[in-house]
Amino acid sequence: MPAPRRTGSDFAPYIWATPLEEVARRHGLSPSHVLRFDSNLPAFPAPLPPGARAALSERADYPEGTYRELREAAAAYAGCDSDEIAIDAGADGLIGLVARTFLSAGRHAVVEEPTYPVYAIASRIEGAEVVAAPHDLAALAEAAHHAHVLWICNPGNPNGELFGAADVAKVADALPQTVVCVDEAYFEYAGETTASHARERPNLVCVRTLSKAFGLAGLRVGYAISSRSTASELTNRRAPGPISNFAAALGAGVLRHPSFAEAEAEAVRAERERFREAFLAAGWDAPESHASFVVVRTPEAPALAAELESRGLVVRSYPDALRISVRSPSDDDLVLTALGIDPPVASRRSATVLGVAVRVSLVLDGTGRVSSRTGDDDEDRRIEEHASARGWDLEVVADAAARRDAVDGALAEAETRAGSYRAPSQPRPLGPTLPPDPRPRR
Repeated sequence: MPAPRRTGSDFAPYIWATPLEEVARRHGLSPSHVLRFDSNLPAFPAPLPPGARAALSERADYPEGTYRELREAAAAYAGCDSDEIAIDAGADGLIGLVARTFLSAGRHAVVEEPTYPVYAIASRIEGAEVVAAPHDLAALAEAAHHAHVLWICNPGNPNGELFGAADVAKVADALPQTVVCVDEAYFEYAGETTASHARERPNLVCVRTLSKAFGLAGLRVGYAISSRSTASELTNRRAPGPISNFAAALGAGVLRHPSFAEAEAEAVRAERERFREAFLAAGWDAPESHASFVVVRTPEAPALAAELESRGLVVRSYPDALRISVRSPSDDDLVLTALGIDPPVASRRSATVLGVAVRVSLVLDGTGRVSSRTGDDDEDRRIEEHASARGWDLEVVADAAARRDAVDGALAEAETRAGSYRAPSQPRPLGPTLPPDPRPRR
């Protein structure tokens, strides 16, 4: 076997999250009762735009290589020209494309510490060396004085902090020989963007994704905003067809009709503050976040994360903090209650029902984001059409052994409970202890 190309020092591949089925087996839970609070994705998927079925009919064709419709839709949404847009397979594809274009052996990249690990991974794959600096613009600019790429996540992951767009642009101006790549995966939740600055500067690239507020993570659609010259360089180096024609068509469709994503972002911001305020009221350290998650600082984070996982509540753990994705109010209340926190009343009517081999998460005041996975196509279609027609947000997950009457019963219970939703009032235990788990196990 030929020797593979050398990577930058300290290279380590990306570590995927543990599959839900494995978490369930580990703790003797029904897979339907395991909820992800570690992926920072919406609890409910995007509604399919008009033309989705027609796009699927083209599944035997190669994608149109210029992705003209997707670029035009992204440009209209971002307020730029289509030739200032480069596309690739999600934000990760664009991060890899920026690294491929501007990094190589002997070059250097700078990352924040801590941050999303793919920046360093993509840099080292190209053979570059990576230097870490604190989450501070002055410190990052100093570290990147002789670097070829400076990676910035804004809002930050995992801290949720936000740099001003004008301040980031000043860093790019101070580093004319360095490409400043700003990952704006959480842009819709913060409203702060470097897009207009990137159009005017050849060394500033703004990366976005349809995985978060748009709810299309499984389709892997991302776009970058930059100057025309930089967009051209990126496009010339990408793979011929990194996004399927189906994904490109759906991506263009949701970008042309973004109101549901804007509504999703607004709902997440409101729920994020309710969630965070509950932690603060209970005496926990929960700093302000501008992304789709809350951060809870505690030296007990690893132990608490393990306890939550044993209940089927999977959060992201760091040595001194928990990062918890915002889901529906009733889903979030499962975490609060497990940590001994009395959940405050939510503004949206919501309920989560854990039945025998089935889970139903429902928000009556939704935008028609629905997903039913019972294993029965006709049943799923019936459930989704019913929920969508009423404007609900709904997720139904059932194990293979789930009975039809169990699914129907859980749905009926969720609708009843959500219609008169009030956060439960429970005595608060002393300290971050977890009450007994009332959920049925297999």
